[in-house]
Amino acid sequence: MFKYFTCFFLLAIIQLNSCKSAAQSSLQESNDTDMELILNENYSGFEQEEYLLIKNQKELNAFYGKINRTRKPGLTPPSIDFNTDMILIWCGDSTASNYADFQLNEKGDYLEVHKLKATASKEENTFIVSPFSMYKLPLSIKTLKIIK
Repeated sequence: MFKYFTCFFLLAIIQLNSCKSAAQSSLQESNDTDMELILNENYSGFEQEEYLLIKNQKELNAFYGKINRTRKPGLTPPSIDFNTDMILIWCGDSTASNYADFQLNEKGDYLEVHKLKATASKEENTFIVSPFSMYKLPLSIKTLKIIK
């Protein structure tokens, strides 16, 4: 009985290890880079559309200082490990009524960010907002190219 249990246990371990290696190899072959949405908000304080690439905590705190000028209580900056990650922030202008969606691809010696078209809402927004979206990306020394 013990011999059958041992054989079953070894087969289960071998099966689980083989599944993990297949999943890792398919992720490594992809040229799409992970881009995680951290925050969408309606007021950034920026008058014109702007893109910010933040690679340290000091720059992130400065950005939160600007957007928290009129907020009481203010937003808390997220904890980011800047040794492995960086932040891309899109700040819309006062005519933008929707958040931006992005797709990130790795192309040779640069990272390419495509701004996807937002779907128009059925109701027309009469509020004046300047939305912003914050995304977490893996840290890279490659340059960032934004395609609108």
